[in-house]
Amino acid sequence: MTRMILRAFNTPLLILLVILAVSLQSSLFSSWPFSYFQPDAVLLVVVWCALRRNFLEGGILTLIFANLGEIHSAAPQGVFLITYMIIYLSVRGSSRFLVIPTLMHYTLLTMASSMALRLLNLFVLYLLTGSASGWKHVFTFLPLGAAIEGFFSIWIFNWLEKFDWITFKHFKADRVMDEDLNLEYEGF
Repeated sequence: MTRMILRAFNTPLLILLVILAVSLQSSLFSSWPFSYFQPDAVLLVVVWCALRRNFLEGGILTLIFANLGEIHSAAPQGVFLITYMIIYLSVRGSSRFLVIPTLMHYTLLTMASSMALRLLNLFVLYLLTGSASGWKHVFTFLPLGAAIEGFFSIWIFNWLEKFDWITFKHFKADRVMDEDLNLEYEGF
């Protein structure tokens, strides 16, 4: 019974944690020197959802997280919805064709996704406005942003792994619990 309750609360708790992370991210990293070292919490969770959730649940969570990120930004409406969904679908598609076995490989994928997200944002803004005035800024801070995402993803992915294990969303945790409850070979 506890397993079912924890599993049901996994998604609402994850949404609540992303709300908290986005609000901390937008308040702590708002001043000048810290804004260049701002991690994108939504991107980290979108990559996690693309790799660890089923297609429908991950897609719905991506749309919710993109909307949360859009609320806390000054970008035109729909930019983050488009770019995060493209990142989600491309990471999900690449996980079908590439072997991504460990959390360190998740970090490399997150760094590539960070660069792709910034370039996609620039491209979508170019399509909306017809002006590519921010390309120098994007290309200047593209490697720094990817390094920051990779640095923070190590801890965030480890934490999300433990969170999924505790709430029985991890496939191995569910299997271990079923094996512990199997009394067939105990002589009963």
